Amino acid sequence: MSLRFQCVQVLQKILEGKIFFAELKNDFKPNDTAFANELILTALRRKAVIDEALNTLLKKKIAQKYNVLNYILLAASTELIYLNTPDYAVINEYVNIAKKTCGLFSSKMINAVLRQMALKKDALKNKVQLPQNFVQILKKDYTLEQIGQIRDCLLTQPMLDLSFVNQEDISALNADLTIFENKTVRLKNPPANIRQISGYNEGKWWVQDLSAALPVSCLNDIAQKKVLDMCAAPGGKTAQLLSKGAIVTALDISPSRLNRLKENMSRLKLEKNLTTHCIEASDFLSKTDELYDLILLDAPCSATGTFRRHPEVLHIKTIDDVKASVLVQKKLLDLAAAHVKKGGKLLYATCSIAKDEGEGQIDAFLKTHADFVLDAMQIAPCDIKNAKKIDKAVFYKKMLRTLPYHMADDGGTDAFFAALLTRKEKEC
Repeated sequence: MSLRFQCVQVLQKILEGKIFFAELKNDFKPNDTAFANELILTALRRKAVIDEALNTLLKKKIAQKYNVLNYILLAASTELIYLNTPDYAVINEYVNIAKKTCGLFSSKMINAVLRQMALKKDALKNKVQLPQNFVQILKKDYTLEQIGQIRDCLLTQPMLDLSFVNQEDISALNADLTIFENKTVRLKNPPANIRQISGYNEGKWWVQDLSAALPVSCLNDIAQKKVLDMCAAPGGKTAQLLSKGAIVTALDISPSRLNRLKENMSRLKLEKNLTTHCIEASDFLSKTDELYDLILLDAPCSATGTFRRHPEVLHIKTIDDVKASVLVQKKLLDLAAAHVKKGGKLLYATCSIAKDEGEGQIDAFLKTHADFVLDAMQIAPCDIKNAKKIDKAVFYKKMLRTLPYHMADDGGTDAFFAALLTRKEKEC
């Protein structure tokens, strides 16, 4: 099987099976990974533009039994327009793939369409567009101006952000970097293999996007506090809690993801105050009367806020996925609330751009839980010289809401939401 045909098949699996690319990357040989990453991620980022162009070039819809041709056209168009592969090489390769998979007639159609696409590539190259299903999610919560700003972030390559166990180890990095006031370190030109970054083997840092690091950065005085991390893997926030001295019970339903968390905490030498359970959070809480000083619910969500890093969400997530996530989140919030000590805190977070999974979820929670109040989230004062300030716009109505265009001059960030709630000492 050719590498390009393998990429075609992976695109089909992602878009028809609603699978994240990260789950399929290991299917590629190590030497093929760089090309596969570039082709597949570019195709997913540019798919809306390519689809619109193909709709004008195809005389009729491709029959379902030949559906693979849609993915051949997507991959081929991506190479033609964006990857600077010579036209003749692209057309020849994908025509041969079509001929082998669907026959001579299909290959002639692919040849004709790609030749026309090659004539359009200069007009398409700089066009940026979001798919309509994703725009429908955004329209509910954001203005046309904001949607335009979000769209313009689609092609911004996310940088590599690190969180350090000990602040003093940051100075050992010999790299072009930015340090934010929450102590997230952003590398501007990281190596392809993160293990080559100084301090990996010694467990001095872990990878964690700036936006995902902000919620726990807003917590103070949690040393020796009993904390429940309800949906913990892969463990970025777990590591933050442990590095702040908390005694953490971490839950996750996936054995493989939980093993990865434990391996990460072992590398970081943070396993001392960690207990793990491979169990669904709702099952765990329904079987215990334990109360906690802090519960972190990094809730299952549509993951639509991660579209720069995982552009497949633009195409595989819909409003129905948002609605389904909201129901799960509400159940988990209600369960968590019953296990927070009086005077204790509940930190809720999601990597969704949809406000129904964030602001709307908290508004609804407060209406039905009079014993909880909303705390104002803010970053603790930073003692790092010349640290970059977090955009004040991310703190709105006491809550945290990052969008891709926040901190744009420094590389932007994922869309993320968090809210901190305190259970009142006295019942109302």
